[in-house]
Amino acid sequence: MPRPGNPGRRHRRRIALAAVLGGAAAGVVLPDRLRIDHRFPIVDMIAWRPQASVLTLGSAGLLGIARATRPAAAAVGAVGLAGLVSVAGRLRRRAEPAPTGESVTILAANVLVGRGDTGALAALIVRERPDVVVLPEAGPDFRDKLVPMLGETGYRSWTSTAPGTSDGRGVTVLASARAGDVAVVADQAMRLRHLEVSGGILGGRRLFAVHTSAPVHRRFTAAWCRELDAIRGWTHGPVAPIVVGDLNATLDHSRLRAALGGCRSAADGTGRGLVATFPASTPRWFGIQIDHVLVPRASVTSRFEVHDLPGTDHRAVLTTVHLPPG
Repeated sequence: MPRPGNPGRRHRRRIALAAVLGGAAAGVVLPDRLRIDHRFPIVDMIAWRPQASVLTLGSAGLLGIARATRPAAAAVGAVGLAGLVSVAGRLRRRAEPAPTGESVTILAANVLVGRGDTGALAALIVRERPDVVVLPEAGPDFRDKLVPMLGETGYRSWTSTAPGTSDGRGVTVLASARAGDVAVVADQAMRLRHLEVSGGILGGRRLFAVHTSAPVHRRFTAAWCRELDAIRGWTHGPVAPIVVGDLNATLDHSRLRAALGGCRSAADGTGRGLVATFPASTPRWFGIQIDHVLVPRASVTSRFEVHDLPGTDHRAVLTTVHLPPG
């Protein structure tokens, strides 16, 4: 006749399993709460928190089938639910106040080492007439191919790198005639040179056109941290700037949230805060949003769109914001 097991031991094992699986789930879904989301490779995992949260809840459902693993299911499910709650706000639309300040339309598109389709990009620019265009991974070579396709639209252009430099190391800015008499200078607060735009339609504000390092290994992750800290220095200044480009970060990264300062994402309140801009090969509901337009917190977003662009692994972001006076 089989001897009954020890109920107390079985209970302790179930609690231990719940602690182990719950802790592992938290390390994947909530590393920012544990203050480890800036470390490689966790920095890459946290970018996929919406997807990881759904998978975690699915895993909890499977664990809940067996009585022995139900404590683990509760722990894992709680982590998955916390993850979903943390991203749900980006799906919420809110009524914006009536815009009063100067409107600025901005287009941002990473063109993948100059491989983006210049014809399609030119058609988008001519059709939408953004005031400022920011093109990470576009240098003099890409600029020289694109500008003639814009015809008599009056766009002026600047690049952060010298002729002969790889497009992948550059950032290009275009400014429309409506943007006014803007001044553009290149600087190197980051591993890749960025452009700083001032004057004209921006008034006393600055616009930074940037491309941060991709945190794909330890050395670049350290550079990525320093570069987001540089953005944090800009956004905590007396006049909130505009920061545009490929930040290689989502709002699930605590480093980016800390870098917002007096700014917010232009996607805030539009219900499109989880629309993927990368990778373009995945559906819009599945990828991640790493291409950003950060604007002063008191700005009003009247338009936020994500556009497909052939030839690149990123989608373009087009937004119109009304800047606060002053």
